[in-house]
Amino acid sequence: MMLKQNLKQLIHEAERLGASACAVISSKEIQVKDDLAALCNGEYTCPNYGLASSCPPFVKGPAEFRKWQSQSRYSITVKIELPASVMFSDERKSVMQLLHQIVAAVEQKAIKIGFGKSKAFAGGSCKELFCDDQEKCCVIAENRPCRHIEFARPSMSGFGIDVIQLMKSSGWSAQKANNANVSDKDAISWVAGLIILA
Repeated sequence: MMLKQNLKQLIHEAERLGASACAVISSKEIQVKDDLAALCNGEYTCPNYGLASSCPPFVKGPAEFRKWQSQSRYSITVKIELPASVMFSDERKSVMQLLHQIVAAVEQKAIKIGFGKSKAFAGGSCKELFCDDQEKCCVIAENRPCRHIEFARPSMSGFGIDVIQLMKSSGWSAQKANNANVSDKDAISWVAGLIILA
């Protein structure tokens, strides 16, 4: 009964902060794939590769995530739905910042109520989202604490988390509008985050 109430509290927190939808899933359902993490520096190198301590090659990737996953029974997924016209505009940055803020807040609440080893993940590079005005990530360049430790969370990509499968495990459609649909005023896109509870 207490577990159910705690999970409800965490979902309420995410929704209060702006999540369009949340779901509780079994942590076993999260699919982690080495080849997805390898895409960060594959044939097409992500423009954010190596720029932040929360992105490859500075994260331990799928192997580390699987250790966390083995210690966790439940996870919470978070989704923010938005018009495609916003997703492919200058407003995207503020939506991605909001996603990081939501999952970070849920992680911190989870830790306070007894899930002491909880970890949150979002999408997008924290360097691009929170420190775009800084030449370098201070964690990498100067071995200093992160400037935005209260909000910035690692990207799911660097850990090989299959986000499409995550959406399906949450009971949501994994379809999203792409750049070609921007002119369609009804086209919807989404961004997603994850909090692994432990």
